Amino acid sequence: DFPQMTDKGTFIINGTERVVVSQLIRSPGVYFEAPVDRASGHRLASAKLIPDRGAWMEFETRKNDYLILKFNRKRTVPITIFLRALAAIDDGRPDSPIKEGSDEELIALFQDVDNNPERLFIPSTFRQEPPWDLSGGQSIAVAALIEFFKRMRPGDPATIENAKQFMEEQLFDQRHYDLERVGRYKLNQKLDLMDKIPVSHRNVTRWDVVYLIRRMIMINNEKEDKDDIDHLGNRRVKTVGELVQNKLRIGLRRMERVIKERMSIRDQDQ
Repeated sequence: DFPQMTDKGTFIINGTERVVVSQLIRSPGVYFEAPVDRASGHRLASAKLIPDRGAWMEFETRKNDYLILKFNRKRTVPITIFLRALAAIDDGRPDSPIKEGSDEELIALFQDVDNNPERLFIPSTFRQEPPWDLSGGQSIAVAALIEFFKRMRPGDPATIENAKQFMEEQLFDQRHYDLERVGRYKLNQKLDLMDKIPVSHRNVTRWDVVYLIRRMIMINNEKEDKDDIDHLGNRRVKTVGELVQNKLRIGLRRMERVIKERMSIRDQDQ
């Protein structure tokens, strides 16, 4: 049921007059934190990549100096598996830093920042990977994509098609994942990607992930500083129009799902 809207822009819900108010929220974009490990005194940088809608990606540094990705607040995977898997997917940008997903390619991407001999993050993360089965001419990128899918959806059959569809739907489909213009602007500003990705591109790209990990390594090596989460520059006002629009989108999505279900039942009956 749609609540009745009055001439003043308020809504009648269960017989009471209610009004939608603006929200102060954390802006879409990326945020870096750097808690210190008490035992070793080392920084353990973490980053949150927050979209306007879609799956959250949380990147963390573990005590043994390897990097992991927590996808959609659920399951974790070593970051190098995710980087290799990205090589098997088209992110909608013509130039890409990751083409094959090989060890040499990944080390070359980070060698200028991952240069502390006592804490080598990318080689440490390689050691967390499973042994790769490249039989049948399968590339390492495809093998990593299937491994990523297995960890995210343990019960589903792990085929290349399923894995590709899952990754594209979660990160590269505008209906499921949207950074919004403000999120893309913030990301470009923080990761220095202004000349690589236009503000109109509202999905995640390989450049974002690579530069995000580079910055994490630099924070771990104390070359860069963490962000202040409470700074008002990292927050934005979500206006009444946006809030109502989001609720309307949810309602239309539900309606779409119900219509599709009823149409499929009707087809079966006929």
